[in-house]
Amino acid sequence: MRAAGPLDAESDRPFPPDWFDLPPAFLADFGALFYLAGLTRYHRPRTLADLFAAFEPPLRLGQYKILRHNGYPRAAITWAGLGPDQERRFAVDHQPLRPEDWNSGQSPWLVDFLAPFGHVDQIVPHLAGNPHITHVRTLWHNRQGSKYRIVEWSRPPGETEVRVRSWGAGQFLNHLQEASHGYS
Repeated sequence: MRAAGPLDAESDRPFPPDWFDLPPAFLADFGALFYLAGLTRYHRPRTLADLFAAFEPPLRLGQYKILRHNGYPRAAITWAGLGPDQERRFAVDHQPLRPEDWNSGQSPWLVDFLAPFGHVDQIVPHLAGNPHITHVRTLWHNRQGSKYRIVEWSRPPGETEVRVRSWGAGQFLNHLQEASHGYS
C-alpha cells in the first residue's frame, strides 16, 4: 500500500490515521476532475499517477473550483500560491508541483485549466470578478502539449481593465531574476 501512496515507498513516515477516509463529496469532485481531464487534449495522454499527483493536493487544500451546468461538471481550475523557487521549477523547468509546493508563496498560479466543453467564457469572469485577485499566472500549452508560454493576467487594485503579458520560458526566467533584484 505504501507504494500506492503519495510518499516514496521507502519512506518510514506513516500516513495520518484518516488519510484514506475521504468524504463522498471529495471523491465526487476527484471523479469530476478525472472526467474533465479525460476529455482534454493536454490531460488525456497523462498517466493516471500523474493526474492523481496533480489533483490530490488542490482537492485536499480546497484550491479548486468545478463549474457545473445542471449539476454536471463542465470545467474546472486548480490553483496554487508559489514561492520564487517553486515558480521557477514549475514554469521554467516545467516540473510538476510537489505537494509541499502548493502553498509555498504569494504568487497565484492557475495550475490546471480544464474546459473540454469550451467554458472558458465562464472561468475568466469568475476570476476577473474577484477584486482580491490582482494577478494570476498560468502555463498555456499548445494543442499538442509540446510547447508552452507563461501567461499573466493582471490589473492594478481598484481597476477593472485586465492586462495580459506572455513570456517564453527563458524570458520568464529573466523576468524572475529581474524581479528578485527589484526590477519588473
